[in-house]
Amino acid sequence: MTITHPYHPLCGQQVEIVRIHRGSDPDIVVQFPDGLRAVIAMSWTDYATPPGFDPPSTPPHLLDFDGLRQAVRFIDRICQEGRFPTKENGDEA
Repeated sequence: MTITHPYHPLCGQQVEIVRIHRGSDPDIVVQFPDGLRAVIAMSWTDYATPPGFDPPSTPPHLLDFDGLRQAVRFIDRICQEGRFPTKENGDEA
């Protein structure tokens, strides 16, 4: 079985299934080549992936350009209103 979640640090690594914990979001106990065991959500693996499903090759963006622009405006606004500590107004971070 392969870990497929794009943000998992071991994405793409093959692991051995030791046990499956059933439930609404099943977990799989896996064993790595070095013998270490861990629990991983089944949805983060290719175990239950339908045949022919091709996962995206790159993870989705966490923020799009408009979201970043809104974040910059928000930070600028709180800095101008004096609600954000800066060295200029004597506050220490």
